[in-house]
Amino acid sequence: MRADEMEITGNELSIGRVLQISAYVVIVAWGIREASHLLSVILISLLWAYAILPLPRWLMRRFQHSKRLAIALTAVILLVIHVVVYVGLVGTAFRMRVKLPMYEVHFSELYTKIGVFLSSHGIHLANHALGGFYSSERTIQAIETLLPIVAGFFSDRFLVALLSVISLVEMAEAEAGGALARNLAHYGQDIQQYISITAQTGAIGAVANLVVLLALRVDFPFLWCFLFFLLHFIPNIGFIVSMIPPAFVALLEFGWQRALLVVVGFIVTQILCDYVVQPLLMKRGLHISFLQITLSLMIWGFLLGPAGVILAIPLTMASKRFIDNISGRHNPALASG
Repeated sequence: MRADEMEITGNELSIGRVLQISAYVVIVAWGIREASHLLSVILISLLWAYAILPLPRWLMRRFQHSKRLAIALTAVILLVIHVVVYVGLVGTAFRMRVKLPMYEVHFSELYTKIGVFLSSHGIHLANHALGGFYSSERTIQAIETLLPIVAGFFSDRFLVALLSVISLVEMAEAEAGGALARNLAHYGQDIQQYISITAQTGAIGAVANLVVLLALRVDFPFLWCFLFFLLHFIPNIGFIVSMIPPAFVALLEFGWQRALLVVVGFIVTQILCDYVVQPLLMKRGLHISFLQITLSLMIWGFLLGPAGVILAIPLTMASKRFIDNISGRHNPALASG
C-alpha cells in the first residue's frame, strides 16, 4: 500500500513538474512576443555581427591590424558595398518603370488568351475592366504604398548597425575579452558556420541562376539573382518566393514555355545546392530536419514576426546548444563572471 502511495505521489510530482515547466514556457513566450520589436533589433544586430565577424578577424590575423583599425576598415568596406548595391537597385527600379507599359500590354494579351481558353471550356471570367485589375499606374501606386512599409521594416537599421559594431568590438578578440565575449563566441559557433555555408551555397546558386536567366534573356537577371541570394537565408519559403518574379517576367515577355524553363532552371539549381554543394561545404553536421525547420519558422515567426522567419534557424541552433549545456552533453568552460 505504501509503495502504491509513493508511486501516486511520484506521478503527481511529475505532472506538477511538467505543468510548472509549461507555465514557464508560456510566460517566456508571452514576454518574447510583447518585446518582439526590441528583441528583433538586438537579435538581427547579433546576426549581422556573426556574419561580419570573420572579416575583421581576418584583417587582424593577415595584416596584424589593431582591433580598432580592423573594425573601422570593415565598416568602410560594408558602407561601400551598401552604396554600390543601393545605386544598382535604384538604377534597376528606373529601368523597370520604363518597361512597365510593355508588361501591361503583354499581360493584357495573356489575360485575353486565358479568358478565351476558359470560355471554350465553359468557365467565364467576371466581367470587369482589365485596366482596373492591372496597369502600370496601378503598379506604381502599389509600389509607392509598399515603400513606407518596407522603410518601416528597416527603420531601425541605424540602431542595428550601431549594435552590430558594438558586438563586433566585443567579439573580435573573444579569447582576450570577458565572459560576455566568450559566451557570445561559444553560442555563435554553429550560427557562424550556418551563415557561412548558406552564404556560399546561395552565392553559387545565384551565379548558376544568373547563367540560366542570361541564357533565357529574362529582364533584370542581376536583380532576381540578388533577391535569390538574400532569400536563400530563409529555408524552403525563400526559394519559392525568389522564383516567382523572374518566372512571371519571363511569362509576360516570352510565354509559358520560357517561364517553365526558368522554373525548371531554378529547381535544378536548388537541388544541386542542397544535395551536392552544401554537403561538400559542411565540415561537421549541422543538419536540421524539414520538421525542425518548419516548426522553427512557425514558432519564431509567431513570436518575433517577420524578423523571426530570418532568425528562426540561428535561434534554434543557439537554443539547442544552450539546452545541451544545461543537460551536460556539451559543457565547455564558460566564464560566469
